[in-house]
Amino acid sequence: MILRLSLRRPRAFTLIELVVVLAILVILAGGIVAKLDVLQLRANKGVAASDMSSVSRLMQTYVVANNHYPDGYDSLIDVSTGTPALWTSLDPQLTGLPAASGNPTKVVASTLTANEFRSLNRMGISTLYDVDTTVVATPGFPSDAFTVSRQISPTVAYGGGSATGPHVAILNSTLNGAPAPGEGDADAIMQHFYPQTNGTPPAGTRVVVFGLGPRCTLIGRSGMSLEAPLYANNSDRNAYYGRYLVAFEVSNGGSRARLLGALGADADRLDEEVVEFYEIQ
Repeated sequence: MILRLSLRRPRAFTLIELVVVLAILVILAGGIVAKLDVLQLRANKGVAASDMSSVSRLMQTYVVANNHYPDGYDSLIDVSTGTPALWTSLDPQLTGLPAASGNPTKVVASTLTANEFRSLNRMGISTLYDVDTTVVATPGFPSDAFTVSRQISPTVAYGGGSATGPHVAILNSTLNGAPAPGEGDADAIMQHFYPQTNGTPPAGTRVVVFGLGPRCTLIGRSGMSLEAPLYANNSDRNAYYGRYLVAFEVSNGGSRARLLGALGADADRLDEEVVEFYEIQ
């Protein structure tokens, strides 16, 4: 008996079946991408919280080792026009941009008194770095644009590496002596720093804010950290300043300045980052 094997040709997919399969794959891929975005956001919050804690801890360790704070912070100030003001390339959440929206800024440019200078100087803070707009225009990286050194003193004279001047950034809070109405998030930051007094600082003190850039003496081989960390939640590091900020209490009586804590480039607080980390699902 002769056995015959019948080789049947497998049936091909129809066009409709292929379209259905592709549609399912697209839906699944979209869900995966959305989940990855959420995971990335959550990771950024976790990194930011960890970095803020580390910055505060390293600065306190530096004080123990040297009996003064690190020096050489980014001023957050632009003096290129001859009229010192907040640099417009700071994070929009920090500066309230666009200006036409009427959003108040979390920080404002202000001047220090002679005793407030003394308060900083007594803790080793005497040099700030102002923005060099040509670094950004070349193009450059906004976080590295603060290269023009300035000795903070009551003398108002800007220009070149020997510039001096009293202009700094302060929290835009009515509790911090800023013009009314101030800014809600800035008030919340003050309440975070001074929980026992509902955000009111001790009489005769104010809160100033600097950027922790690569020229700070905390950074480098002789400091406590090899690199100045970038804020993990920065919206666009190619367009905006993305370093962490540090806040100091200065005294109009000239007593020693005091570190209050670290903030994100958009002035988000450590407790905000922690809460949002656990809220994101």
